[in-house]
Order: sequence, then C-alpha cells, then structure tokens
Amino acid sequence: MPGTSSLFLLRSITALAVAVVIVVAFPRPSSAQQDERPAYVIVERTATTGPESVQEEYAKLARDILPKYGARYLARSQHNTLLEGDGAAAPCCMAILEFPSQEAVKRWYDSPENREATKTRQSGAKFRLIAIEGLPRQK
Repeated sequence: MPGTSSLFLLRSITALAVAVVIVVAFPRPSSAQQDERPAYVIVERTATTGPESVQEEYAKLARDILPKYGARYLARSQHNTLLEGDGAAAPCCMAILEFPSQEAVKRWYDSPENREATKTRQSGAKFRLIAIEGLPRQK
C-alpha cells in the first residue's frame, strides 16, 4: 500500500526533525561544563593603614565590578569570631566571594577595572586574598 509507506516516511521525518530541534535547542552541557566547579575568594584585611572611608569607597567599586564576572558576595563582616588557631582575635574584616569558576576568578582579578580598584583598596589597608575551588555543582 503506497499510502502506508508515505505515512511511515512522513512520521519518520517528523520524529527526526523533532529530535534535531531538541538537540539544537537544549544541548547537553559538555563534560567540561558539567565538571566546572564554583570558586570562592576569601578576603582578609590584615592591617588597616588609612581611614575606613577608603574601604567604603572600594566596596562601591567592587559592587559594580563583581557582577561582570558572575560573582557575588556571600558574606562581608567586621564582626568575626576566632574559633580556632593562632592569634588573639579574628581579623577585623573579612569577605567571601562566589565566582562561577576559577577561570572567572582569574579574569576578575587580572581585569583592568579590578587592578584600578585594588589601588584604592590597598591605599587604606593590607589584605590576603585566597581563591579556593568549590565542590562540584549538584546535577
């Protein structure tokens, strides 16, 4: 029956077209994307060398720069508690930043706008910045 063959061929072509649309519209992430881990930057102010207004100025600059690199503050505090380790007290000021990846951290840290903002930050205090790789994202 010629009608049955034509109908079968039409259904097959339609199914193939739907499959192509699904693959193109909803591609599976590559294994590199699936394995990409977030990264965190821990900021510790180790010494204050200028007025607090310098750090307030830096904070305004950072709030504009961080989103360009997919980053956000998870915590910022001047009220920290030393739970364990050497030292009489916890650092006065700390922050934790979240980035999509270590690569995003590198792009942010090396960016011209961050280098310029760093000059402001460092003009009023000394810091330690540590980047750590996060755990794999939940699938």
